[in-house]
Amino acid sequence: MSKRAAQKKNTLDNSYWQYFLQLESDFYASTQYIACAETNDATCSIAFAKQIICICTECEAVLKKICKTIDPKNNPVNMGHYKRTMLSRFPGIHKAPVHIEQLQRTIHPFTAWNNSGGRVDWWNAYQDVKYHRDSNFEKANLKNTLHALSALLILELYLYAGISSNGTEALGGTQMLWAPGMPHSEMVPSKESLPHLSSQKV
Repeated sequence: MSKRAAQKKNTLDNSYWQYFLQLESDFYASTQYIACAETNDATCSIAFAKQIICICTECEAVLKKICKTIDPKNNPVNMGHYKRTMLSRFPGIHKAPVHIEQLQRTIHPFTAWNNSGGRVDWWNAYQDVKYHRDSNFEKANLKNTLHALSALLILELYLYAGISSNGTEALGGTQMLWAPGMPHSEMVPSKESLPHLSSQKV
């Protein structure tokens, strides 16, 4: 337990967050041509194919980082392993919301994890686009890309506040997405928090 606590006190540089901001910026640029509205959820493009692959590759990197910190002996190799390890520490992650406030739209990217056999659609889409793009190009769409980006945002918050001492109050600068724990502006901290992070000291 003391070893786990010591790991939790470690701080991280902001490279993970800066990379997230770049990925969000790329998605935001796409929405200047394809409006981020539910009526366009099925719209697919090469740009979204590129983005979902980059986003989910980063999701895996962040998941590995979190899971290794939760259990240093763990060597997760697929989403099933990541899911089990994450739920052992953050069983309420399925409730974690991401808001697109200007569109009054809320996404719960891990809601499927509330079921024992639940699999997140955006990850399945990423696998199909990455390995079988010729027959699954339609999955490189706005909805799957947005949900993957939202999932990465949630993972970033658990990375910086759940397993390190950084906290989430400095994680600002997003153009579209917001989640509990992030500042509403650079100077106004949020009074909300994600499941299991409310008692985290930042």
